[in-house]
Amino acid sequence: MGRFAVIRDGHEVDEPEYRGRKARALLRVLAVRQGQFVSNDVLAAALWPDQAPASPAANLQVLVNRARRAVGWTDLIHTGPGGYALARPPRCTVDTEVFLAAVERAGRLHGPEAYAAYREALAPVAEPLPEDTYADWSQPYRSRVLQARQIAWERAAALAIDLGEPAQAGEYATAAAAAEPLREAAALTLVRALAAAGDQAAALAHFDRYRRTIADELGLDPSPAAMELRQIVLRSEPPRERKSPAPEPRMAGSPGSPGSPELLEFGMLRFVGRDAEVRQIVAGLSAGVVRVAGLSGSGKSRLLEAVAEAVPVVGVAAYWADRDEPWSLGRTLLRKLLADERADPEALPARLREALAHLLPELDPPATTFDPETRNALIIEAARRLFAATPGRVVVVDDLQWADPSSVRLLGGVAGRDGGPRLIVAYRPDELTAGGTADWLRRLPGLPAITLGGLPEPALADLVDDGGIVAAIATETDRTPMAVAEVLRALHAEGVIEPDRAAGRWRATSPVTAERARQVGRAGQRRAIANRAAAHEGPATTVLQILALLGRETSVRTLAAAVECSQPEALVLLDELAAADLVRLGDQGWRTAHDMVAEVVVADLTAGTRARLHARLATILDSAHVDLDPAHIGLDSARADLEVGHADAAEQARHWLGAGDTVRAAGAYARAAGRALDQMADAEAERLADAGLATGDAARPVRARLLEARAQARRRRGDIAGARDDLRTALGEYPGGPARAAVLAQLAALDSGADDLRHAAEIAELALVEAGGDDAARARALEVASVIDMNFDQPARAEARAAEALAIYTRTGDSRGAARILDARAMATFLHGGIEAGVEELDRAAHLFERSGDLMRAVTPRSTCGHGRVLLDRAADGIADVERALDVARTLGHPEGQSYALWHRSEALSALGRPGEALADGQAALEIAQRLRHRGWTATAWRAIGLAHQSAGDLAAALDAFRESLSRSANLELFGCWAAARAALACVGLGRLDEAAELVSRALATGPPLGLHEARWAAAALAVAGNDLEAPAVVRAAVAAASTAGAQIYLRPLAELLSRVT
Repeated sequence: MGRFAVIRDGHEVDEPEYRGRKARALLRVLAVRQGQFVSNDVLAAALWPDQAPASPAANLQVLVNRARRAVGWTDLIHTGPGGYALARPPRCTVDTEVFLAAVERAGRLHGPEAYAAYREALAPVAEPLPEDTYADWSQPYRSRVLQARQIAWERAAALAIDLGEPAQAGEYATAAAAAEPLREAAALTLVRALAAAGDQAAALAHFDRYRRTIADELGLDPSPAAMELRQIVLRSEPPRERKSPAPEPRMAGSPGSPGSPELLEFGMLRFVGRDAEVRQIVAGLSAGVVRVAGLSGSGKSRLLEAVAEAVPVVGVAAYWADRDEPWSLGRTLLRKLLADERADPEALPARLREALAHLLPELDPPATTFDPETRNALIIEAARRLFAATPGRVVVVDDLQWADPSSVRLLGGVAGRDGGPRLIVAYRPDELTAGGTADWLRRLPGLPAITLGGLPEPALADLVDDGGIVAAIATETDRTPMAVAEVLRALHAEGVIEPDRAAGRWRATSPVTAERARQVGRAGQRRAIANRAAAHEGPATTVLQILALLGRETSVRTLAAAVECSQPEALVLLDELAAADLVRLGDQGWRTAHDMVAEVVVADLTAGTRARLHARLATILDSAHVDLDPAHIGLDSARADLEVGHADAAEQARHWLGAGDTVRAAGAYARAAGRALDQMADAEAERLADAGLATGDAARPVRARLLEARAQARRRRGDIAGARDDLRTALGEYPGGPARAAVLAQLAALDSGADDLRHAAEIAELALVEAGGDDAARARALEVASVIDMNFDQPARAEARAAEALAIYTRTGDSRGAARILDARAMATFLHGGIEAGVEELDRAAHLFERSGDLMRAVTPRSTCGHGRVLLDRAADGIADVERALDVARTLGHPEGQSYALWHRSEALSALGRPGEALADGQAALEIAQRLRHRGWTATAWRAIGLAHQSAGDLAAALDAFRESLSRSANLELFGCWAAARAALACVGLGRLDEAAELVSRALATGPPLGLHEARWAAAALAVAGNDLEAPAVVRAAVAAASTAGAQIYLRPLAELLSRVT
C-alpha cells in the first residue's frame, strides 16, 4: 500500500541497491501473486510491454539475482518450472495481502467484532501500487485491492451507524463516496451517516448531488431503494439498518464461491493407482538409472511429478518439434541446473565457463572461440562438475523419444559416472527409432523398464463414487489416465456428475450417468478432445491451432504475432484455453495440455487452414530471426546465431514444407543441416539433409549443399560408402570450379582411407585442376594430395605440396588448416627418428590448435612434444608440456587424452628418478585405458609401469609389466618394438640371456625408426653381457644412431656399456 518499499530488519532497502528499476518492478509483479509461480511469459509481458528481449528467461535471471542481492536474502525469490515466486509468509509479508486477508476475515464476523476488524484493516490503508497505476499487469490486482477497500469502507460505515458512532461512520462513508462517486451503495451509505449524525440538510444535499451526477454521467435515475431512503431522511427518521449486517459474500471467482473456477472448471484428476510405481522408481534409483515406458496418455508425466515430490529432481521434457535442434534439451537442463545456487558457473575453470557461455548466451561473453568438438566436450565436462556441486539431485527426462542426439550424448556423459546424477527417463516405446536413443537406453544400467498400462478398477473407484460409472469406464476405455479424465470431463460438462469435496470423488447426479459414461468412453478420448476444442472459436481457436502445429513450448510474443493481437490479449486467450485444459504453461512458454490434444487439433485442420498457418509461422520465425538485434540482448551475432539460428532454420523448413513451399523448405533444411554440422551434431545434420532432399524441389546449389552436408555427417558417423555416394552425386550439381574441387578433395580423402589409393590419387589431381587459383579449394586439395603422395612413397612431392598448403593456410589466416598440416608433418618426422625437429614441429602444431580453440586436437601433439623432450634428455621440460596436455584433457573430460598424457608423465618421472610417482601415474593410465578398452593405451600404460619398476631396481616386476605390454601390441609396431626391447633389457639384467636374444630379434624386426633406438640399446646390452666379440661395434652403431636422431636419453646407458668393452 502506498509507495513501494522493501523493509528488511526494520530498514528500507535503498533504491541503488537494486541496480536498476527493473529489479524493483520484478518484485512488485511477484508481490501481487505472492507464493504463486509466475511464468516467464507473464513476467516478460509485464516488464517489457512494448518489446521483450530476445532471451527473456536470461534477462529475468539477471533481475532475480539483482533483487536477491539487494535484499540480502537468496530465498526471497524461489525458482520454479518456467518462472519465479515470491516467498510466502511468515518470512515475507506483503502489506496488500495482509489487508486483503484482514478484510476477508472481517467479512465473516458480525456486530462489534466485525466493526473492530474493519477498523484494524483500514488503519494503514493507502493507494495500492501507485507507481504502476497505468500498467496493464497491475490492473486486476489494483482492482481487487480497491474493491476490497471500497467494500470495507462501506461496511465499516454501516456498522458504525448501527453501533452509534456517527462521526466514524461519516469518515468511512466520505472516503467510500469520494473513491466511487457513481456507486449507489457508497452514496447512500454517506447519506445515512450524515443523517445519523443529525445533519439532515447535508444528507439531502449529497443525495441530490448524487442524483444529478448519475443523470449527467450515465443518464440514469436513482433506484427505488434510494428514493425510499431520501423519503426517510426527509421525514427525519433515523436511517439505521434493520439488522446487523450479514457476513460479506465472497466475490465471484474467489475459492468456494459459486462463480469460482474451483467449482466451474473440471481441473486435474487426483493422482491415483500409481503409488506402487512411485515406490518402485524411488527404490530403483539405487541402480543409478530408472526407465519408465508408456504409450501416449498413460500418465508418465503425472507419475514423474509424483516422484518429484519424493526426491529432489531437475526435470526437463523433450519436444517433437525440437528433435533435430542440437542441444535443445541439454540447454534447458543446464539452465535449470544453474538455477540452483550451489551450481555456480563462476566456480568452474575459465575454459568450462566459456564453453557454457557459447551454449547459454545469458552468461558472460566467452573470450575464446572453440572448435565444435572441443566445445561439446567442455560442455559435458562442465555439466559433470555442476552436478557434482549439487549432490543428491535426480535428473528426470520426459518424452525421451524426442530428445535430440546431442543432448542424449550429454545425458550419457553425466549419468552413471562418479559424482554424476541419478537418472529417470520416460518415453513412448512405440516412437523410439532403431539406433541412437534406443541403443543408448539398452546400454544403461539399472532394472528393466517400468511399463505403464491402464489404471486398475480400485483406482477408478477412488475417483468415482458410483459402481456403474466405474464399470463403464473400465469396459469402454483402455483405463489410461488420459482416457479416464476425458470421460469424466465430458460428464462434468454435461452436468451429470459433480464433485464430492469432502470425499474427494465424483458422484452421479442423474440416473443416466452410467449409460452416458459408456457412450462417451465408446466414442473415444480423441473425439472428446475434439469436442472440447470445438467449443472455442475465433482467435482462441487460432491460438490452439498454432500451438498444435508448433509442437513445443512457445512464448506469448510468438503467439501474439501469429494471431495478430497484443500480448495481454494473447494471455487472455491462453487463460480461456487453459481453463478448458487444452493448453498449459511449461518451463519455456505455452504448449498444448497434452501431445494428444495437438494430434487431434492438427488432424481436424482442413488442408487450406493447415497450409495457411504453416506459412504464417514460417514467416514469423523468419522475421524474428532477421529482426533479432544481438546488441539488444547483449550478445554478439555469432552467439545469437548459435542460440536461435539453427532452431529457426529447422522450424522454418518444417513450416514451409507444411505450407507447400518445397523450394523454401529445401533451402531452410540446407541451412539447418549446415549449422548442425558446425556444432558436431552429425545425427541431426543427416536427418535434416534427408528431409531437405526428400522435398524433391531443391535448386541445384541447394541440392548440392544438402548432399555435401549428408556426406560429411555420414563420414563422421562411419558410413563411408554412403558418404562416397553422396559426394559422387553432388559432383553432378557442380559443372566446375572451386566448389567442385572441394567435393573432389573430400572424395579423394575418403578413397585414400578406404585403401583405394590409386583412384584417390587421380581424384586429388582432378581437385587441384578444378581449384585453380582459389586459395581455400587449392589448399585443401594440396593437403589431401600430400597425404596420398606420402603413402605412395613420394616424400619429396608430398613435402612440397604440404609446404604449399601450409603457406596458403598461413597467408589466409586458417590456423586450423595450418595446424593439421604441421601436426601430420611433425608426427611423421618424430616417428621417423627426427626427434629434435619433431619436437619443434609438435610444439608449433599444438600451439596453433590451442590458439584456434581446437583443444581436443591439441592434447596429442602437446603431450607427444613433452615425451619428445624426455627422449632429448630434458625430462623436466617435458613434464611441463605433458602436464599442460593433461590439464586440458581433464578439463575436456577426455579420458583417452588423460591416459595418453599420464603414461607420458610417468615416463618423464622415471627418467627423473621418481619411481613412486611414476608408478602411480602408470597405474592411473592403465585404469583409464582398461575402462575404455583401448588396447594401444593399455600397452603404453604397462610400458610406463615397467619403466617405473625398472627405475626402482625391481627388474622382475618390470619384466612382467613389459610382457603385459608386449601381449597387447599386436599390429602396433612402435609399442611392440618398445615392449620387446625393454623386456630384453630386463632379461639381461636378470641374467636370462636366451630370452633376451629372442626379444631383441623381435624388437629389431618390427620397430619403426623411433622404436629402434631402444632395440639397438637392448642389442648392445645383450652383446656386452654375452661377451660377444662384436659388442663394441654394436654399441658404437647404437650410439651413432641415437646421436644423429637426437635421442640423448639413450647416450648415457650406451656410454656405460661402451666403457665396459673398451
